[in-house]
Amino acid sequence: MDSKTIRNFKRIRLRIMRHPKFVRLSPVMWVGKRELSLAVSSACTNGRDEIYNHVFLFQWGDKEAGFIIVHENYHKAARHLEIYVALHRIDPVLANAACDYWINGKIIKADPNEEVVAMPKDENGKPIGLYDPKYDGWTVKRIFDDLRQNPRPELQPPPQSGEGGEGGDTGDKGFDEHDWEGAKSMSDEEKKELKGEIERAIREGEMAAKAMGVSQEGGDANALSLGELLKPKVDWVQQLKEFVRATCTKKDISTWRRLNRRFLHEDIAMPTMIGNSIKELVASQDVSGSMFCRSRYEKCMSEIEGIARQLKVDKLHLIYWDGKVEKHEVYTQATLSNWRNVTRPTGGGSTDPSCIPKYLKENGIKPDAVVVLTDGEVAGWGTWECPVLWAITQDGVNAPVGKTIHLGE
Repeated sequence: MDSKTIRNFKRIRLRIMRHPKFVRLSPVMWVGKRELSLAVSSACTNGRDEIYNHVFLFQWGDKEAGFIIVHENYHKAARHLEIYVALHRIDPVLANAACDYWINGKIIKADPNEEVVAMPKDENGKPIGLYDPKYDGWTVKRIFDDLRQNPRPELQPPPQSGEGGEGGDTGDKGFDEHDWEGAKSMSDEEKKELKGEIERAIREGEMAAKAMGVSQEGGDANALSLGELLKPKVDWVQQLKEFVRATCTKKDISTWRRLNRRFLHEDIAMPTMIGNSIKELVASQDVSGSMFCRSRYEKCMSEIEGIARQLKVDKLHLIYWDGKVEKHEVYTQATLSNWRNVTRPTGGGSTDPSCIPKYLKENGIKPDAVVVLTDGEVAGWGTWECPVLWAITQDGVNAPVGKTIHLGE
């Protein structure tokens, strides 16, 4: 391979990373290793590293090469090869296709006029790759289900032999390979390290966009929605509004909707103070073995992030538990913003949430409320002396005590 090809590859990458439309992706593009090699027929990622067949990559033009580079890096940012393993087991072809439809739609939405990147096209001007505007705003799982219910002739089964193997591509309509086996072969420590690195990269990308003056809301420049990958899915203010309102012991916001009756007898109209914060809350994260299937653990950790950001909590007890309480960390409003960087979860055993109220009682902890985040695969539900809200990943599982909301699988 000549040095000109290598320089061209680097030039295209830097152009993408410096452009406002894709600056959010730039830190992710530094994660892992990059290689130009004829060992693959097109382009490939294992969720961390990228390999490009340079003959394939540059057969169109710089913008088309850029599109493929962005495509591979969005697989990394969205952690597709880790999160959608279950879909891949059901149907490798449709799992690959669902991920590709999802990514290509976002890239096209981010750069609809092809200023920076352009989807490769054949000699007739037809896009090479999987794209359907129908899937705009859909999740990968919803696209996967739609492809199963409405089969498309162009999505042929993968070859039984040859390159691609079990993780084979979506026929001649796709332009990249997905190295599911390579992703699977990473150790648990490598996967944990990669997840943290990707999350940090996405946050750095958001800061880079802000520094560049790129709008954080709406518009083509935010179409990749990388920040959405880190956001919790539950509006905790709304969910806890009625549940926690009765337990709020701190009154800090006044309202004229209801006059304060203490002063009415003196003909003085004063607003009533309402509670909008919690003095002491327990967020108890299930770290049993079953939580590390189907990204349940990551989903619940994102919701704890939502609790930390959305609620005013004077003191948050973060408790990791399985068959027993494994770890107890305490955060205040001064330290809560940095909790994700300092927390040290541990666990992996059986599942018995009754250990939580027992631990609270033994240690004299009397919170305003407890939020238990779990998959619902528990041995029992425990006896509680304080309000308890169950946030359960599995639909159809409801706790017999307290209130239950579902996070979805």
